[in-house]
Formats: sequence, structure tokens, C-alpha cells
Amino acid sequence: MMKQLVFIFLLLLTLTACSHDYSFSQRAVRDICELMLIQYPEANLQDVYKTCYQDFFGAEHMMKDTAAARQYLRFELDQMAREQKGKGMPFSEPTGFRHRFVRINLELVRNGTMTEEQLLQRFIDAAGKNNALHDHWEEEWAQIERIALEVHPAWKDEELQATLRLAAYNKQAVRHSENFRNKYKPHYRIIRL
Repeated sequence: MMKQLVFIFLLLLTLTACSHDYSFSQRAVRDICELMLIQYPEANLQDVYKTCYQDFFGAEHMMKDTAAARQYLRFELDQMAREQKGKGMPFSEPTGFRHRFVRINLELVRNGTMTEEQLLQRFIDAAGKNNALHDHWEEEWAQIERIALEVHPAWKDEELQATLRLAAYNKQAVRHSENFRNKYKPHYRIIRL
């Protein structure tokens, strides 16, 4: 019971920190980039793309069918048990700069705060719907990229930028960067606010 109350408190704290103004905000993009530099110093532009993509589209790209989602969740929980502990991620954090979705760390399932089924249901509820804000992800990414590089010029990488621009053109998701995966061991699911 106590673990469930902790989870509910964390979720409510995340929700109250999130704004519901879905317009494009240069200040909000700057803020998310600055926060990533503090919280995830190993992150690069690919990780900025990922969180902003998740915020824009939600978890649609991951949902093929419920059975596959359940099977992959179990696989990932098993993988977590075998991994060396890294810095890790917080129990919950909003996506992107609009904060339309929340990343829920799978550690909350492992420690018993919530069940696999509870998380899976929240994830399914957030996926498979038309979550995209509009049809102009490519243009939005171009603005985010420009601002991100102003905030942290060391993220400039012409090859990566070209790859991300192509992904944006095709409305494709990307993985976290290799450095991010190695350092922070990201295991989470996206749920709707």
C-alpha cells in the first residue's frame, strides 16, 4: 500500500509540474535542453529528439499488439535484473517540452510499487491513438534542433543532424544514443497524463 501511495505521489508531482499549453515555446525548448545537460550530461542531440518525439507522438511507434507489448515488458524487466546498475533515470519524468506524456521507470514494477499489468494498461491507454499534435513534425524538429544547438553547441554533429532530419521527415522514432543507454540504463514506458 505504501509503495502505491509513493507512486501516486510521484505521478501527481509530475502532473502538477507539467503545463498544458501545447503551443511551441522557445523558452520551454531551451529549458528542456538545459535540464537534460544537468540531469543527463551524456545525452546528445539524439536524446533531445527522442524526448521531443515522444512528447509530440506519444508511444504509438511502440504499440504493435498487446501480447507483444506484454512480452517485451517482461523481457525488459528480466534484462534490468541482469544489468549493472547505472546512474539510472527518475521514477517518472515528463516527456519533451510540452509534457504531454510521462516516462514511468520500470523500476516501479520491479520494486512492487505497481504491477506489470497496471503499467501495461496505462501504456496501452496512451498508445495506438492519433496522438500527434499536427502533421508538421519535420518543421518543429528543425526549430528544436536550432534551439538545442544554441543551448549546447557541443551537440553539433553534422552526420547525426542529417540522420535526425531524415527521421523527422519520415516521422520516425529513434533510440536513445549509445552513451545515454550505457550510462543511464533507460527502461520505461510512456503513459498519458
